[in-house]
Amino acid sequence: MFSFFKFLQKFFKDLKSNKGLWFTTLAVMSVTGIFLCLYILTNMTESVSKEVYENISKNYNKNYKNRVIKKEESLQKVILSLKSNEELIANIENNNLVTVGEEIALFNDTFKKTGFTKTQLSFYPVINQINQYRNSVNTVINSKNRIFGLEVLLDGIFYVYIEPVIKDDRLIGILELKEEVHSFKSEYLKDDLIYTFLLEERMLNKLSIQTRGDNYREVIEPVYVEEAKYDGQFTAKIIEAGKDEYNLMLERGYSVDDTYFRSAQKVSDINGNIIGVVLIGETVEGSGAFVNIVDNMTKTVTTVALGLVISILLFMF
Repeated sequence: MFSFFKFLQKFFKDLKSNKGLWFTTLAVMSVTGIFLCLYILTNMTESVSKEVYENISKNYNKNYKNRVIKKEESLQKVILSLKSNEELIANIENNNLVTVGEEIALFNDTFKKTGFTKTQLSFYPVINQINQYRNSVNTVINSKNRIFGLEVLLDGIFYVYIEPVIKDDRLIGILELKEEVHSFKSEYLKDDLIYTFLLEERMLNKLSIQTRGDNYREVIEPVYVEEAKYDGQFTAKIIEAGKDEYNLMLERGYSVDDTYFRSAQKVSDINGNIIGVVLIGETVEGSGAFVNIVDNMTKTVTTVALGLVISILLFMF
């Protein structure tokens, strides 16, 4: 170690004896040091930004899952209140289908009048059953266990809660309460966030011709959006960025451009099949947006750190 310091002393002494070489070497070392430090700082700040975006995306995904859990709980509460309606249960048990149908219609009218326009109640009789039901309803009939999840139905995409009605250990009917997946849009708007649901192309044929119509627009192969229900610019920027950028967004869970930050997660239906992608995002416009805060923070750190590096290098020589 002592010999190394002696070598450095001799090296700088020789440089000082030749002033031209001294200043040339000083300049080269300073510039090299500055660029090296700038490269390191740039990579460090990019890494910090990436980590922040990943954490925000994870929080958005967690928030969505929590909202889905709350959705299940709210639908369950309504179903439980219906099952405690003795008159309704008596009519179901006696197979008074006309009366039950009228009561179900009354509940649906109440939902609409109270602002729950995307919520719908249905009843499936099982006593002397003559109709064929879809797989999820048949599953509840066979297992006598409730199920909850996403389904693509003829009239749209819904979170469905299907509950067996059992009296004296005997299955007497099935109650289903469903709410359109697009209802999350209004919930997120209250938090100044953007919500969009993209449906896989292969699921379009599960929708009725009337529901599908000309309402769905291709975003990026193979996903479509119900255009009238969502912010056109939000999806237009995805189309503009192209398929490679879309796939990258799915891979890392988020994307950032000059207009929006988006968190992306694939979602499964009640049977565990991937049916689409949920996008949650916000605009980057304004100094209060967290994307701009992160950007300004990293730029400030880089500028300050670079200034310190230059000062240290000049002081050393």
